[in-house]
Amino acid sequence: MADYDLDPPPIISVNDLPGLFPDITPIEQNDGPNPVCAIAYTAQFIVAYNYLRAILAKDERSERALQLTALCVKLNPANYTVWHFRRQCLEELYKNKGGNIHHDGEDDDSHLKMLELDLQLAASLGGDNPKNYQIWYHRRALLQMILFGSNAGVNDKSLDRVRQELAYISFVLGNDGKNYHAWSHRQWIIKTSNRDELWNEEFDFGEKLIQIDPRNNSVWNHRWFISHRGQHQSSLSLNDARTEAQYALDGAALDPYNESPWRYLIGILKEQRKSNDSASVQLLVDDFETKTMDLRSVLENAGRDPDACSNMISARIDMLELKGDSDSLKLASLLANGLGINHDTIRKKYWLLREKELASRATTAC
Repeated sequence: MADYDLDPPPIISVNDLPGLFPDITPIEQNDGPNPVCAIAYTAQFIVAYNYLRAILAKDERSERALQLTALCVKLNPANYTVWHFRRQCLEELYKNKGGNIHHDGEDDDSHLKMLELDLQLAASLGGDNPKNYQIWYHRRALLQMILFGSNAGVNDKSLDRVRQELAYISFVLGNDGKNYHAWSHRQWIIKTSNRDELWNEEFDFGEKLIQIDPRNNSVWNHRWFISHRGQHQSSLSLNDARTEAQYALDGAALDPYNESPWRYLIGILKEQRKSNDSASVQLLVDDFETKTMDLRSVLENAGRDPDACSNMISARIDMLELKGDSDSLKLASLLANGLGINHDTIRKKYWLLREKELASRATTAC
């Protein structure tokens, strides 16, 4: 069961603090004698953080300190210092039991339970703070301990926990498909696990989300990440590039006004041109420029002017530029003029500059 389905662990209240810390003298916040802009903290916040300052001053990493940090992050989930101190408490508590919180691959139920409870806490607080960086980082730090603390890699048992975390991220993305922190966390999980089955499953996951919202550029970005297996410096093979280019063109055919598949297609073609200037790459570019021309009929059949579809024309200009011969560059220049003067006037200066650049290159091209 994914941790977002579980009840969060109980969190103490401010009223519990005097009994929990009878030996502690709270330390008030010192803003100086004349604070310029004093923050109107709630009474609960003031009491809790006064106790926290005293605990931090003692550097007390105990069970009760751990309980206090839960209250403090509930009151302010964005406080990085509290999250960091909480992780220090977790590590110290486990060391006191004779263990090492950085998982070494061996079964240790007490260790895992402690960290899983903290993942539940992060999930419960994350529900109201889905874009809180500190909560996402805390999840990553805990999972680093649970799953990736050894050099043994992700075994089959750990793989189940990875899938559980991916299910949690899917839940978050179901509420906001463009949550940058959720996507970043998901990509870290996949790349760090580096299991073939996970890479393959992510293609299916991304495709389902693209079908739900073809304009979600975050999913298209994720597909790029998956198709390249998280590698920034290595380009796809020619066969894989053709597969990805066709996938993008099929997406564009469903809605030629959708910028996302066009940009994905151009990214694939530019990458191939940059890494390989062979005749095969030239044929690839020629093929998809022709296929893009064929999509004009989709708009014509719908009673639309294909030349007014700026995203499709913009992509075609890029493809003609990749072809690089004089005739292609001249045509690209004319298309840029059409966008600037008639169809994409909000970017008129950009397109007229592109027209000038392409026309200049056409005079020196073969």
